Amino acid sequence: MELTTHILTIDDDTTILDAYASILSPYKRTSLEDAIMKLEKLHDIDCSAIDGGEKVIDFHLHQANNGLEGVEIFRREHEAGNRIPVCIVDMRMPNGIDGLETSMRLKEIDPDVNIIIATAYSDRSNKEILECLKSNIFYIRKPFNNEEIYQLVYSLSLSYDATQTIRCLNRDLERRVEEEIQKNRQKDALMLHQAKLAALGEMIGNIAHQWRQPLNIISMLFQKISRHHKNGTLTDEIMAQSLADALQTIQHMSQTIDDFRGQVEPNREKVTYILEDTLKSTINLLEKSFALSGVRIEADISAQIRLYGFPEDIKQVVLNLLNNAKDAILSHGIVEGVIRVDASITDDNRLRLNVCDNGGGIEEEVIDKIFEPYFTTKHKAQGTGIGLYMSRRIVEERLGGTIGASNTPGGACLTLDLPITDLLQG
Repeated sequence: MELTTHILTIDDDTTILDAYASILSPYKRTSLEDAIMKLEKLHDIDCSAIDGGEKVIDFHLHQANNGLEGVEIFRREHEAGNRIPVCIVDMRMPNGIDGLETSMRLKEIDPDVNIIIATAYSDRSNKEILECLKSNIFYIRKPFNNEEIYQLVYSLSLSYDATQTIRCLNRDLERRVEEEIQKNRQKDALMLHQAKLAALGEMIGNIAHQWRQPLNIISMLFQKISRHHKNGTLTDEIMAQSLADALQTIQHMSQTIDDFRGQVEPNREKVTYILEDTLKSTINLLEKSFALSGVRIEADISAQIRLYGFPEDIKQVVLNLLNNAKDAILSHGIVEGVIRVDASITDDNRLRLNVCDNGGGIEEEVIDKIFEPYFTTKHKAQGTGIGLYMSRRIVEERLGGTIGASNTPGGACLTLDLPITDLLQG
């Protein structure tokens, strides 16, 4: 296999340049060597030191009599896309610039170029040369050994090509990694959007359940006022009481809207909040619609656990876990469904939050997969498989904790374990 490599030699002595050209010319086997190889091939033997499959580099030589000319050749070839991996530079050149200045200008064009300093005498110390050129600097003394020059140029050429190949592969790898990161970000954004749409659908249904009873109350108040008016028994007292009841009911409906708005458009500023109040407000959003499905929510939360952070994160996670537990209860046909929420501070000062149900539990072969994206045991028309995945993301990335699942007698338990960072116990 033959490779073509550009080499630049710079020396004010033309005899030296001719010597480089002779040394770096392609190796040609003699007629005797060719005859020996043919004889070996004919008799199927392999005892010769001659390598018929040796990788040969065809050195394409560029020559310059001074540093300025050499730099110009190097620049021209570099701009044309012909990389020159090795330059042999004489240190003492009386006309123009010396070898050190020449090498510095070459490295400005290609920092990876290998510089071979060829000199018998130098006005510069090795330390000064190294400090100026930093790396990829090699030395040969005049008069030089022909084989030493060939092997050095050969090795440095291969090393340069390998370095460029690795860099190209790394750039390609970085590009692919960045593409995958962008794809994952887009996927996460899509999943978050789907989760919000699913949550919004749940909330609209819960609003309908929450408002059904208040609307019935207001309707009965109007009927009461209308009946008393027709009978002529509408007194100021009855009117004032009916108005007070109506206003109280409307206030309750308005508070419900505020609670749901907090779920859809959460406040992104950290605040100090009481965990019990936050969890109970979340439960209040769901308990009426759950009751219509035959599911009861019970809460046992240590009083006055105060947290500092984003209460909407806890609300979103608990909301997902409650809805998931209700679906499990209904899918297993449990007549009297119960979901129990409890929160406490552990002995090692961590917040432990459990959401447990009597919905039949989780099959052991899938219990380790329930937090994976798009994994669901429900019919595809009933679940997207992103609720628990988004819950895990919130717990791990925003709350700095962990979430796990385990089976209990008759059901399953989802457990949040949160660190005491930003946590206060009142």
